[in-house]
Amino acid sequence: MITVLFGGSRENGNTATLTRKVLEGHEHQWINLTQLSFKPVRDVRHEENHILSYNDDYQTVIDQVLQSDEVIFASPVYWYSVSATLKSFIDHWSETLQDPRYHDFKERMENINFRLVLVGGDSPRIKALPCVQQIEYSLQFLGAHLADYLIGYAEKPEEIYQDHYAIREAERWNNYYG
Repeated sequence: MITVLFGGSRENGNTATLTRKVLEGHEHQWINLTQLSFKPVRDVRHEENHILSYNDDYQTVIDQVLQSDEVIFASPVYWYSVSATLKSFIDHWSETLQDPRYHDFKERMENINFRLVLVGGDSPRIKALPCVQQIEYSLQFLGAHLADYLIGYAEKPEEIYQDHYAIREAERWNNYYG
């Protein structure tokens, strides 16, 4: 199963368009993180407490992720980073590591194929590389890895179609899923 974790604020923006191009004709689960609620992360690493419950939408999403074969993180580049919503979701992995119900969290994440789709307007193929590293390092900490990434250039609505490289790469990824 392919799951998309969409962190953009525009459901039909350039990031969504490029990601949908990747998945055209393939069954997938699309989770719009901006429509969900993530409370601040609770850090209990240096306490004798454990995380035993979540008072937001995080557990529903992480359970979906852990059932997936493929996960695509999709985000516009906001101030040279992934969206705050996507970053908030990733930050919650710290809680999962302290939740005894997910004692095998790292092992389960290792078995997922992760990919990243980014779209930005300010030289994104250079300036979005720290986003790629951020995701790579976060996954590496869990023993997982980023299989591939795709960075598109677009500023205005539907401008992604003018980025012929990104569209070709999206089609290549689509063939990979085929």
